[in-house]
Amino acid sequence: MEFEFKVTTWERVNVSPENEEKVLQAIKDGKITSSQEVFDLLETSDIELTCNTIDETEEQMSPNENDGQNTIEVRNDDGNVIWGNGVETN
Repeated sequence: MEFEFKVTTWERVNVSPENEEKVLQAIKDGKITSSQEVFDLLETSDIELTCNTIDETEEQMSPNENDGQNTIEVRNDDGNVIWGNGVETN
């Protein structure tokens, strides 16, 4: 049996100084809404491009914060959800 918990975290992306304004403008324009999109925009042209989860920013989520979906699931040995705390599971 497995017990799974959904959490949120913050990620920090570092880019080289010559790409900072490009990334900032893309964020302001709504073209970048995730850390992965920074990588997609810059591809491999930025050798300083890194992304790390920021320590101590992990927080448990509630079903309300997850559109009523599970944030806790219990799975059997076959990987099937046998209990969840979301609206549709209970």
